[in-house]
Amino acid sequence: MALPSVKIEISKLSKSYETKKGVVRVLDDVSFSVYENEFLVILGPGQCGKTVLLNTIADIEQPDSGSVSFNGDSSVGFVFQRYALFNWKTVIKNVETPLRYRGASAEECTATARKYLDLVGLKDFESAYPAQLSGGMKQRVAIARAYTSGSDTIIMDEPFGALDAQTRYQMEEEVLKLRKTEKATVIFVTNNIEEAIYLGDRILLFSDKPSHIVNEFVPELPRPRNRTSPEFMALRDEITAQMDLSL
Repeated sequence: MALPSVKIEISKLSKSYETKKGVVRVLDDVSFSVYENEFLVILGPGQCGKTVLLNTIADIEQPDSGSVSFNGDSSVGFVFQRYALFNWKTVIKNVETPLRYRGASAEECTATARKYLDLVGLKDFESAYPAQLSGGMKQRVAIARAYTSGSDTIIMDEPFGALDAQTRYQMEEEVLKLRKTEKATVIFVTNNIEEAIYLGDRILLFSDKPSHIVNEFVPELPRPRNRTSPEFMALRDEITAQMDLSL
């Protein structure tokens, strides 16, 4: 079997910030590869620098040292922790936004937005406004918008952290459903161990800051994954034993 090609190479990435209490080192010499079309989960405790890492990969922030390199031309779609929707725009206008910035025709914008709204189960809500939607529905809009951008890399920064448990499970299923139809490399950040195991092709466990990679896990579990299977629970216990849960 051919090995997957490397999509993104992160090399010796470090980042610090000046605070009132002095310099805080957030990322400490972080290196790893992201492979084509994989679902990579970045798992770590709260406030350990996972968002800083994503912002650096997406070129929103610059590292103090190290580099992020993409193999060939690439574009990044971002799903934030908070929904980041335009409250004055309808659902479909929110989802069309990336295409409109690229100068796509009105027909292409509408057709593409409707395709992804259908995929996330919101085809009947295109005329609604964000204030009329539940938290889970808002995040579905944000995910549809990220895929509408046509990006081959989708970054998701704890997108389900603010949702109740039932809605969180539903959203995890929506993301896996999208994976079956849409080819994209996904980098997904969470501090939830079960979510990491349920979703990830590969899991990178990060320490508390200054953050570095503690271990890598590749769940050898069939999909759809059973959260109550002995294998699932054994992996959960193994990761829990290595995760810094002090925060």
